[in-house]
Amino acid sequence: MQWLPDNRSSLYGYGAFAGVVVASYADLAFNNRLGGEPWQVPVVFALGAAYMTLNVACDRLTAGRPAVWLRAYYAVQIAIVLAAIWLSPARGFFGILGLPLVSQAIFDYGWRGLPTVGALVYGGTVAVWFPAFGWSGVMRGVQSFAPGYIFTIAFSFISRQALLAREQSEKLAAELGAANAQLRAHAAATAELATTRERNRLAREIHDGVGHYLTTIKVQLDAAQALFAVDAARAADSVAKAARLAGEALDDVRRSVGSLAADAARPPLPDVLRKLAADVQPAPDLRIEGAPRGLPAATEHALYRAAQEGLTNVSKHAAASASAVVLDFRDPARVRLTVLDNGRGAAAGGDRAAGGYGLRGLGERLALLGGTLRTGPRPDGGFSLEVEVPA
Repeated sequence: MQWLPDNRSSLYGYGAFAGVVVASYADLAFNNRLGGEPWQVPVVFALGAAYMTLNVACDRLTAGRPAVWLRAYYAVQIAIVLAAIWLSPARGFFGILGLPLVSQAIFDYGWRGLPTVGALVYGGTVAVWFPAFGWSGVMRGVQSFAPGYIFTIAFSFISRQALLAREQSEKLAAELGAANAQLRAHAAATAELATTRERNRLAREIHDGVGHYLTTIKVQLDAAQALFAVDAARAADSVAKAARLAGEALDDVRRSVGSLAADAARPPLPDVLRKLAADVQPAPDLRIEGAPRGLPAATEHALYRAAQEGLTNVSKHAAASASAVVLDFRDPARVRLTVLDNGRGAAAGGDRAAGGYGLRGLGERLALLGGTLRTGPRPDGGFSLEVEVPA
């Protein structure tokens, strides 16, 4: 019952039930030569009305209640059917009165309901007829009504399976719709996450690349401004260096927009770091420890950005007289890059003291590669930035 309440309690189900009951009572309504007592006809009609009323109220009476309620419903309905057949002055065709109940039991219980309800209705009808018709009459009745019961049982099972299949199809369609909606939501969330990651990547590229060059250019232009009055040649050299750095910044922007250059076009990392160090004043000491080896493009790019960030912070915050960049290849599984200075350490403020965007972005970049970032004051003064990445 719990599977098909809407189907069985639909108007089609009520109509089929009522149609068989009305057909059963037709002989009572129009036969003028009925036997029995006068009171029997109204009682049989009252039983028929109760029979149909209980069918209509079945779902409301049994839904959400223990299974014993449904069993009680069938017990009452079987009693009504057998009482109506027993009291009916008209025999014969009135025996089909129990067919709708057998069909309903099939919808409610499947094969499990047939032996109990079917046997009670069919067997009870035969037993009720026996006193009136004897064995010969009962056997004729059994033969007459057997095809009707067989057809009802077969048709009910076929209809039940069709309704179950339709309900299952509707359930699967609803689940598929929910899954598609969830998939669309996941796709939208994934697209949003990808967009956020790309924004963060571009922000890191702008900060680590353009930010470094702008800082260095400002240092050169400030130096030129200070030297114009006393040393025009050195001032012009600083302006020329600033112009060259602006060109390199433009190249760096192009690299960032196009992501990383092709592996074949990339110069070795030590050479790139030497060029980077040459643009910083005072020039840092660059040391390569261990035998240099080729690294994945993303790893080299992250190490380059780490050196940029470290040297930018040295220029902006450290007030250092000396600095160093150490690229260590000695560990076969990892590469370490360290930027050191003898400046003011963590007291310098800015990124190094507050963990500003530059260091946060560098940490995110390294985390994507499984690397680590450590920063802090050195025991003998100054500041250090150290990164490690798998290689």
